[in-house]
Amino acid sequence: MKKFISFLCFLVILTAGSAALATTTDQLWFFGTGEVMPAPDLVDNAYGIPKLKVDPGSGGGWQATAGGRTGVWSLSGEIDVKIPNSPVLNPYKEITIDLTWAPGGADPWLPDQPLVGVSAIPMDRMTMSVVNDPIVGTIWTQSIYSIVIWPNPREEWIAIKGDILVDKLDIKTTCVPEPATMGLLSLGGLALLRSRRKH
Repeated sequence: MKKFISFLCFLVILTAGSAALATTTDQLWFFGTGEVMPAPDLVDNAYGIPKLKVDPGSGGGWQATAGGRTGVWSLSGEIDVKIPNSPVLNPYKEITIDLTWAPGGADPWLPDQPLVGVSAIPMDRMTMSVVNDPIVGTIWTQSIYSIVIWPNPREEWIAIKGDILVDKLDIKTTCVPEPATMGLLSLGGLALLRSRRKH
């Protein structure tokens, strides 16, 4: 029984350490004004303030109300976001982009759905998946993009394009620690267990 309890303690230490070592950020924009470089409405980022710039394009612009929502950008240009993050070059980074959007009407030559891209230095490879959830009874869709990039850069640039209306943008990042760090944490947990057994 004592061995089982010790093993459970070790798992708790390892899990807690993993959560402590991972670094996360969150930045949210509601676009309540027509500022082309608005500060986030909500931000949790220990590494600095993210920067967002809106280029509405020749046919776009900010609208106080559109499609039953307040504070909406009509795009025929793009939204660019720069997110500062952990300077440690970890193996990979997870990015979640939560975008509330609707088809636009500013430029018939552009697709009426979001085109989302990520750039970073370094970035060896990237995967992306998206889940689109139409909001019932409205013109709006909530799209959640799940992105992983290798390795973890100090910062990344996110671009959103298309002939779309944008109502809300929430970007979360998680920098995942390297396995060597987790191995050291495991050794520390074992040392703590051995110390407890001696007493």
